[in-house]
Amino acid sequence: MSRLISRNNYRLSISIFIFLSGFVLASCHKEVTSTDQTGSARTISYTQIFEDFWSNMNKNYVFWEQDTTNWNKMHDTYAPLFAELDKDSTISYDSVNTLSNSYFQNMVSGLTDSHYFLAIYYTLYGVNPAQARKLNNPLFIENLFETAPYSPSVDGKFHYTNYVDSLYLDDNKMIGIDTSITVTDNFYTVAGYIQNTRILYFAFNKCQLITQYEQGDPTVKATLSYFFKQLSNPALTGLIIDVRGNSGGSVNDLNFLVGSLISSPLHFGYSRSKNGAGRLDYTPWANAIINPRPGFSDFTKPIVVLADGETSSEAELTTMALKSLPKTTFVGDTTWGANGQLIQNVDYNAGSFNFGNIVTGVSQSSSTTFYFGYASASSVAFKYLDGNVYEGKGFPPDYDIKVKLNQVFLPGNTIDDPQLDKAISLLPK
Repeated sequence: MSRLISRNNYRLSISIFIFLSGFVLASCHKEVTSTDQTGSARTISYTQIFEDFWSNMNKNYVFWEQDTTNWNKMHDTYAPLFAELDKDSTISYDSVNTLSNSYFQNMVSGLTDSHYFLAIYYTLYGVNPAQARKLNNPLFIENLFETAPYSPSVDGKFHYTNYVDSLYLDDNKMIGIDTSITVTDNFYTVAGYIQNTRILYFAFNKCQLITQYEQGDPTVKATLSYFFKQLSNPALTGLIIDVRGNSGGSVNDLNFLVGSLISSPLHFGYSRSKNGAGRLDYTPWANAIINPRPGFSDFTKPIVVLADGETSSEAELTTMALKSLPKTTFVGDTTWGANGQLIQNVDYNAGSFNFGNIVTGVSQSSSTTFYFGYASASSVAFKYLDGNVYEGKGFPPDYDIKVKLNQVFLPGNTIDDPQLDKAISLLPK
């Protein structure tokens, strides 16, 4: 297993489109033209763009066996619509942009891959189908990170558990914060014992544990060191690991965190990619294994993992891996449903791809290829030990506890966390 990229990394950034700012539309037909530094130009039709996208999806998408999207029907439906964009010179350029973008959005709106992100370069347009579905679902509880009151910080935007759950801990709690990553995207971790118990609590908002341990703020390393040391405390009666609101990061954290709780390799699922250009040309399912960290032993006390609808990517895999341990209970809400792995396409025969080759030219320093669009997609599919693929569905908890802000921030300046309350109740004190 290699690196995962969180779904938050797909939020559109104008900077990735700057190199395509020279795109213009042909004066008659609705084709896309670009000119390189040598003056060489190439025009590509919307039909060619569509066919390139459609065939690349056949080859590179890894969830066709689970997906309900009828990709052949998409071809039958949208091929003539894209062809019409090439033929009808009465359609304005703005209308062409709007129509082509809507066609692409409709084609991918039902895809199972919750890491999927489609960017149309020259219009600065992008769509994340999973996020769109979540935000349109009235049953989905949007991230408290974006709506709850926050603890004081450089950016004022820590996940609510940093504020609420630290109040559950005794005076010896450790809080590690690294504000150096970006102005608005800090890393934090919290560790300590629940008040009046011998239950160890550990939370972190991104799967950057190894990187932070080695390169982050000293308070982060001190907090992580404290947590790992406490795992061998004989007085410890139970462990709570909180990945609510965690959008993922590096899959190497599985060995770093879960590997600290085991003494032998842990089989927690299966993974596969593609081995051919055909839609269903898959590799065999291979065992997904977490390796133990040297110097650590089996953690034999009961564990509760807290996760919610904002838990995604590697944090979801962390939840699944912990649940595969014999004494783990999952409390919270069904996770996001993005546990396929985003890895460079050069490493696998599937995943992300550019489409619609506009121009290939030779500049003064290098060859340059411009494309109409880019699809970011999982390179590897994941299946849990129970034989289910939870991509696009989310991993369900043992105790499903929905939380609203009025259940957390109570009158009289009092605070409560119903999910953490349940976790505490399940563990010996």
